[in-house]
Amino acid sequence: MRDHLVAAGGIDYPQSIYKAYKIYLRSQGLKNGCSRASMSKYIWLANKMGLIQFDHAEAPAYWDGVQNGVELPATYVRESRPQAPSPRHYYRIMDANDDRWIRLEASYRKSLGLEVPPMALRVPIRPSAPPKAKVKPKAKVKPPPKPKVEKPPRKPRVVKTKPPTAEEKVQQYEESIGLIIATMAELESKPTLETVAEIENMTLDLGEEIVESAGKAKGVERTMLSNINLRLRETLEEMPLLRSSVQRVIVSKTETEVERNMAALRAAIRVANENITVLPAELRGE
Repeated sequence: MRDHLVAAGGIDYPQSIYKAYKIYLRSQGLKNGCSRASMSKYIWLANKMGLIQFDHAEAPAYWDGVQNGVELPATYVRESRPQAPSPRHYYRIMDANDDRWIRLEASYRKSLGLEVPPMALRVPIRPSAPPKAKVKPKAKVKPPPKPKVEKPPRKPRVVKTKPPTAEEKVQQYEESIGLIIATMAELESKPTLETVAEIENMTLDLGEEIVESAGKAKGVERTMLSNINLRLRETLEEMPLLRSSVQRVIVSKTETEVERNMAALRAAIRVANENITVLPAELRGE
C-alpha cells in the first residue's frame, strides 16, 4: 500500500490499490493473499493510525465495467444496491517513512501466516540498577506453641424436608372428586333432586377452590389444576341432563316408565362420571 501510493504520486483510491496488490502477487508467483474485504480493513486501519488521510471523492467514469461515461447529478445520493455507482474515495499518504508502516506490515504478514521479521530492540530509558548484595538470613526462632482451644460443639444437623411434588399437591382435589363420584352413585339407589343439587354445589365449590389455587401455582402443578378444572366444567354441563333424568324417574307411575327412565338416568350418571374422571379428548391428543 505504501509503495503503491508513493509510485502513484501520493494519492489513489482503494480499488486501484487492490488491483496493484493483485498484480504484485502475480509478479512474485504468489496466489494466496488478502481479499478485497481484508484490503479495506487495512486501508481503514491506516486511516485510523494517521498513515493516510481522505483527500476527496470523485465520480467513476464507467458503469459496471462498461466503458460508457456516467455523469452523476449534483443531488445524487448513493443507493444501497452493490451495483449502484458511487464516488471513488481518494486517500493521500501522509509520511512514507513513518515507522508505523512496519507495524501494519507485520499485522498483514501474521494474518497470512508469513514470517514476521523481529522488531528492533528498544533502548532502556533508565539504567539498570546494580544487583543488591546478598544478606545472610537470620536464624528463625520458632514461636511458642499455641494453646489448644476447645471447639464449641457442632449444632445438630437439620434435615430439610423435600417440598411436596405437584402430584401430592393435587391429590387432595382428586380425593374431593372421588367424593363427588360416590355421591353420584347414590342417585341410582335413591334418585332425588336434593342429591343432584348437592353434587352441583360440591362441583362448584371445588371448581372455585381450584381456580384460586391455579392462580398461585406454576409449571406442572398449574397444568394439572387446569385439567381438573376443565373436567369439572364439563361435569357441570351435564347437570341439566342429570336433573331432568331424576325428575322423570320421580314422576314415573308405572314400572315400565320407571325402568325406562332409570336406564336414561344411569346413562346420564355414566356420562357425568366419564367427564369428571377422564381427561377430555383434546387434552389426550386425540
